[in-house]
Amino acid sequence: MKILKLLPAIALLTTSFASIECSEDQEVFSIRNWIEVPDGTLVAPFFNPKDCTSHLPWDLIDEVSIAAGEIRKETMIHTMPLVTQIVFVLSGSLEVIIKEAKDDLPKVLHAEANEAVLTKAGSLFQLRNRGEGSCRVLYIVSPAYLFEMDEAGSVVYDDAFIVKESWEQLKQQRWKPFQLPSLESLRTAREESYLRLQSLKRGQ
Repeated sequence: MKILKLLPAIALLTTSFASIECSEDQEVFSIRNWIEVPDGTLVAPFFNPKDCTSHLPWDLIDEVSIAAGEIRKETMIHTMPLVTQIVFVLSGSLEVIIKEAKDDLPKVLHAEANEAVLTKAGSLFQLRNRGEGSCRVLYIVSPAYLFEMDEAGSVVYDDAFIVKESWEQLKQQRWKPFQLPSLESLRTAREESYLRLQSLKRGQ
């Protein structure tokens, strides 16, 4: 797997961490409303109408979503069985540990500002900040990242599955997280979540 060097035009997707805002004609978007996830990482899903925390219109786009992230130390180990992600480094130094289905062992990649790493659907991966300050990134996901919470704030569906095992434990388990549902059940859960959010957001 190679580090991707992004075109300058992609680098211009964002030049500052201001706040998510949508202009009346929905052509200009900026970053705000940061959410701290359990591993201490900050995330702002500023261009994703398929996230229940977003106020963007549901039918804006299906094919892709973009979220900003700030990695202080490291993320938990994740897998995204149904979506593909590009992690684009805005600033700082990023180490990516990634295990694709075709790999016997995980690979370790390093990406600096204006470089990116591709994590294919089903890969196991973990992001680590290797710089002195925080590492700021963009998460570009296709199809658009789906995230649903209920009224109590409990997660109902999330395209990212947090793996509770360590890398060593995963190796002993032949790289199969114990609690990961089957692809069939995940596809069903995603479709049901999509329809619920569609009905909810279109009715707003």
